[in-house]
Amino acid sequence: MTIKTKRKSILSQFITASDLLQELPRSALKKILSCRVREFLPSGKILFHQGDTSKDIFIVAAGRLHYQREENGKVIAKGEFNKSDLLGELSIFTGEPRSATVVAVRDSELIRIPGELAREIFSSNPQALLQITKIIAERLSGRNGKKILSIRPPSSFCIFPCAKEIEIAPFLAALASILDKKGRVKVINRLDFESIFDLNIKLKKTEKEHRILEWFQELELENDYLFYIGDYEDTDWSSRCVRQSDRILLLQDTSLPFSKSVSEISLLQEKQQFKSIDLILLHKGNKKLPENTLAYLQGRNITRHYHVALTNLSTIERMSRRLIGNSHGLALGGGGAKAFAHLGVLRGLEENHLEVDMVSGTSAGSVFAALISMGYDSKSAEKKSKELWVDKDLLSEYTIPIISLVSGKKYTEAIKDFFGEVRIEDLWIPYFAVSTDLTNSRTVIHDSGFLWKAIRASTSLPGIVPPFVEDNIMYVDGGLMDNVPGIILKERGAGKIICVDVFDGINTLQDKNINNYFEQANPGILSNPLLQLGSFLKFQNLLKPNFPPIGEILIRSMLVASRERLHRTEKEADLFLKIPTADYGVLDWSSFSKLIPLGYNSSIKSIQDFIESRS
Repeated sequence: MTIKTKRKSILSQFITASDLLQELPRSALKKILSCRVREFLPSGKILFHQGDTSKDIFIVAAGRLHYQREENGKVIAKGEFNKSDLLGELSIFTGEPRSATVVAVRDSELIRIPGELAREIFSSNPQALLQITKIIAERLSGRNGKKILSIRPPSSFCIFPCAKEIEIAPFLAALASILDKKGRVKVINRLDFESIFDLNIKLKKTEKEHRILEWFQELELENDYLFYIGDYEDTDWSSRCVRQSDRILLLQDTSLPFSKSVSEISLLQEKQQFKSIDLILLHKGNKKLPENTLAYLQGRNITRHYHVALTNLSTIERMSRRLIGNSHGLALGGGGAKAFAHLGVLRGLEENHLEVDMVSGTSAGSVFAALISMGYDSKSAEKKSKELWVDKDLLSEYTIPIISLVSGKKYTEAIKDFFGEVRIEDLWIPYFAVSTDLTNSRTVIHDSGFLWKAIRASTSLPGIVPPFVEDNIMYVDGGLMDNVPGIILKERGAGKIICVDVFDGINTLQDKNINNYFEQANPGILSNPLLQLGSFLKFQNLLKPNFPPIGEILIRSMLVASRERLHRTEKEADLFLKIPTADYGVLDWSSFSKLIPLGYNSSIKSIQDFIESRS
């Protein structure tokens, strides 16, 4: 069998493997094979735009394509096409323009089938017509904004050293030792490529690219994870590495001054619209926290960064999970003193060896999330948070209640002193705090800057603590918009998200008893406030009155606005933990020693079941 005949046979087998085309008789397949066109689509090249009127359909023979649908300037759906996927079939019978823009994110090969030929063949073959009708119905039902196709986790990476002195081999050896447990790993450099392809051989450009693409395709079939080592200089191989990868990695040694390779300057200046560009910061030792990260991030279009110490296995493992989309994100909800229950959940995660790779928090949850990101375990975090919240009695500095119940001076200074000059970019574990921009009525995700500012903004309980004001913007508690910030972790690349709601349930007895403090003949009018105060002072525990006090009412009212967001988070979470804290008040700081075991006992079984379901 000649090479040409062999390739035609392989192409025939590939076409018939499609769910749609396998229903066609041999004569129809033969007609398609005679009229089909093989096309090479370089990475970054657009196949067609949303609104185009072309009628041809395509099958992805190799590579990876991204689609994106917009409406009124906003992205409402996006996803990917991979090998064997069919695209463009909607136009065959509906006659509608292209419903999305499709672009190659890797060097790709497509099989183009003329639209008129496809329509003629499908119309005369009932089984194929039924199949394509089903596909069209599924695609049309996805126009409500849902993804049509899922986005596959990245599997091929290109890596560039930021300086000539940087040794990539030790880093890749450490990373491969982790990924080897999950699949087959292969590292390829320019010499490997050139040993296969003699670039001096006279070939037509299209034939040469087909052969090279087939070689890359074989590598992907034989391996689970590929790492292409790009050159420091700008070379054809470096360009090919970028085009063939899902994600671009820049390797910077923090013991060296800030630098950019020639490849980074020449190849990565243009925005890689559908590819992540990640910065890996290598640290020589295990400092308590990295430093000066901002200097390495400025002047670069970076999607995310990683702090890695080759002497610290956990940092390599965390980076590997994030690279391949297998990371765990932990979202901690707000709830004042109730948030001490988060430490019980953290203890349960630790006991079951479930590592946290990124963390988010709202209000009091932002404090506990920060402690996790700084490297504290559940025991040390308990000690630190007790020092901050309980021992200093931060909310006792009352003022004339024009803007808030407390002045905020003691509160702000305590947070600033506690977290000092730590910046979010310097945390070992990626951190996100949520606040509400009351000036512009929007949610703010704090992922850079001073940690204390993010926490102060996120914990500004309206009416209790004064807003945090900076650059003429007034920030208040993030619970107003998103009290359990799990969705943002998904949006930032977390593979699985674990969400903790510590505001589950209310004390209905308190709500019932509040009637005793209103004038019976005039609903809505409080009776003499001295009666409330007298009742308040009768209790052995002043922080547990039998009616909801002002702080409880303010916070519960605030959280009503974010209930819809919470329901969506619960649906999207891989593990959603509800901690029953109704018996504890939002300002009941003295009950921290009871809330921690409550968090543990309420979550441990669900955590164990979650881990078992994934094994």
